[in-house]
Formats: sequence, C-alpha cells, structure tokens
Amino acid sequence: MIAFPVPATTTTRFAVAAEHVPHDLTGVLRDAAGPYAAHIAGRLGSPHLEVVREDLTTLRWDPRGIRAPRAEDRRRERAFQDAPEFAVVTACAPITDQPRAVQVARAAAFHLSAALGGVPADLVTGHVLTPPAEERTRFVLADQWLGDVLPPFRANGRCTAPDPDRDPEGVNGCSCVRLRTRGLRRFGLPELQITDVACPHDLAALNVLRTAARRLLTDHWSWLSTGPAGRTREIDADLPLAEADFNAFWGGRRTHLAPPSPFQVRLTFLTPRLLAVAPPDDIPGTVNDWLYGEALPLGMYDVLHSPAPTPQAA
Repeated sequence: MIAFPVPATTTTRFAVAAEHVPHDLTGVLRDAAGPYAAHIAGRLGSPHLEVVREDLTTLRWDPRGIRAPRAEDRRRERAFQDAPEFAVVTACAPITDQPRAVQVARAAAFHLSAALGGVPADLVTGHVLTPPAEERTRFVLADQWLGDVLPPFRANGRCTAPDPDRDPEGVNGCSCVRLRTRGLRRFGLPELQITDVACPHDLAALNVLRTAARRLLTDHWSWLSTGPAGRTREIDADLPLAEADFNAFWGGRRTHLAPPSPFQVRLTFLTPRLLAVAPPDDIPGTVNDWLYGEALPLGMYDVLHSPAPTPQAA
C-alpha cells in the first residue's frame, strides 16, 4: 500500500497577459456569460475566486517561465512573456469543491482573456492556454489540465540510439526521457513520474501516465465522496488500467485499444507529492522492454491529441 496526505484545501492560479489590464477586474468578470457566469458572480471576492491586477513591478513569479506546449502556440508564448500587465485569478478552495472550483477559476480567466485581448496561462502547469469557445461543464482531464507534453523526440538530435524497429537493441538504446505530470496537486493527488524511457517509447510512456492519472483521479473523487474523517489516504501500489480509463482521459470518446487490456502498472512512493510509475513486479526487463513489449495495448503508441468524436448515427 501507498499512503499520502490529502490537503484540506488546494490553490490554483491562472494569469492573463495583456497590454492594458484595468484596475476594476471584478466589473469585467460580472459581465461574464455562459455556464459558469453564476458561479463566477457568487464566488468573486472570496478565497474561492480572487482576481488582482499585477504589473512587472509587483510580480512574484516570472512570466519567462511560462511556455507553449505546442509549436503553433509559440507566438502566444512570446506575447505572454513580453506583456507589461497581468490579471491573476486565484482559487483557494476545499478539496471537496474540485473540480468545480478550478473550472470556475479558469472560466473566469478565459473571460478576461477575451475581454482584454490577452493570452491566458495556467501557472500550475506553466503553460499558455488555448481558450475553447467556453469552459465545458463536464470535467475532462485532457482539456489542458495535466501539463502533459512530450520532450523533443531524439533529445533534439543529441540521441543516437537506434530505432527498435530497425535494430532490436534499440529497445533499450537510451534512457533520455523523463515525464512528470503537472496539475494533479490541485486535486489533492501526488504528481506522477516515469523515468529512464528510451526516445522511441515516449508517447507510450506519456499515455501510461495519462491513463494512470485519470484512474487515480476517478478513484480519488469516489474516496472523497465518502466523507473520510482522516487526511491520509492509502491506495494499492498495483494499479490496473483499462480501456475505459484511457477513454475517460479524453472525455469518454470511444478509442479502441487493441488487447491486452486491462494492463497493470506499479506505483512507488518517492515523496508525499510524487509517485513513480513503473512496470509491475512480474514483468521482466526494463521499463522500455515493458513499453515496447506485449504488455501494453497498441493504442498507447498512437494517440497524442484528442481523437475525433465518433460519428453519431442519423
């Protein structure tokens, strides 16, 4: 078993960078429309939803640390880093108020972004955000909540390990890749990490992390719904993952995973805020043998972005 502390409250922050940010941000947010308008109005001014104007003379964080997870967002990254003023949205809410609290806060940030012509960013993941038409009412972990981004394939050209499809020795040809989630802490969970991954297996490793994160989050909210008296939670170190967990990450879209499914991962306690994801004890070889072998469903190697919705019958 693995035990970790569960906080009573968590804090999450979003920022909107713009050329001009008015001092009366509350007034701007009171004009918000959409499914979160009533929530924004009801929480404004409380610890559940605070909004402040900051400029370069008052910042206690560095805008240069905010990055674009996708190449097509590089211009937004530069605009955020070069902006002179910011609107910062903070939500400090009970753990039992998640995920609604963070969704309301991000909906407020998206509204400010539209009103100010600015660029929103998630200060927990450290990424600029691509606003949707509106924050959807149903929580979907794939909606930029996890900070899940792949490192440059082949370590920006520095890695010379052979591809396993051409050379069997390439399965363990390198150990360049380390992946870590950023964002689970705002839901009261430790972050997840997988290490010593060879460059060709990075997408499979990322999808293992995604699926494990979604499963842990589902179980976590079920545990919280029981009203536990204590603030320490115990979970089994052996975590079975199924096709439903992978699909749940994407919001329930029906992505078929070729067998075997379910598959097992082993969680290891590193710190109270970080768990390692690894093969189960009965799988021989390295993490790369596991990722490239027959233990994982084939779909883990294929899906980087959200699959297209399944067409509905007429």
